[in-house]
Order: sequence, then C-alpha cells, then structure tokens
Amino acid sequence: MSEQSRNRIRVHYSANALIKSGKRGTIHGIVRDISIDAMYLSCEPVFSIDEKINVEIVLLGKNSELIIKIAGTVTRIDEDGIALSFFNPLEWWPIFSHFPLHRLDDKSLTKS
Repeated sequence: MSEQSRNRIRVHYSANALIKSGKRGTIHGIVRDISIDAMYLSCEPVFSIDEKINVEIVLLGKNSELIIKIAGTVTRIDEDGIALSFFNPLEWWPIFSHFPLHRLDDKSLTKS
C-alpha cells in the first residue's frame, strides 16, 4: 500500500493480537496502528504478500477483555511486521478512536 493510497484516518494503537494462518498456525503480534480498512502488526514477518490471515485483537480493560476478529490479506512485509488490508470495513472502528488504551511495550511480543 503506497502512501498515496492511504486516504483513511489511522490511529496509533497498542493491543495484543493473535494472527492465524492456515499455512503457519497462530503467531502473537501487537497492533501498531489501525484504520477502518487496514492495520499494521508488529510480529515475526513470516507471512507472504497476498496471504489470507485471520486476526484476533485482544483489548484489555481493567476487569474484562474484548476480542475483535477480522480477516484480511497481507499487503506489506518489513523487518518489524506486516500490514494487512481487511476484506470488509472494520465495524468496530469507533472502539479504537474513542477508547485509547495504554501502549504495550515490545516485551509483550515475547509472551506465550
């Protein structure tokens, strides 16, 4: 995805994510930023361009958690992670703009 094609608002966000692939199983990642139609995940960059994946974003509250499931296609890979485009707009987008959470540190990537 080029800089020119980013015509939607992205928010920097930090949340745990489980990235599920039929080829690779489940990999832990951290949401770095998200928009209504795409997101960037810090993770092991073991995926390939155009690979279809499912992501579970885990939002932690003080006394509860919310899991948002979304499917998409890997559009970019770099040494820190992957970008993906969602198949459909993220219906839960307002959650990310109205309820910002604390930033997770990089140590969260090493948790099992």
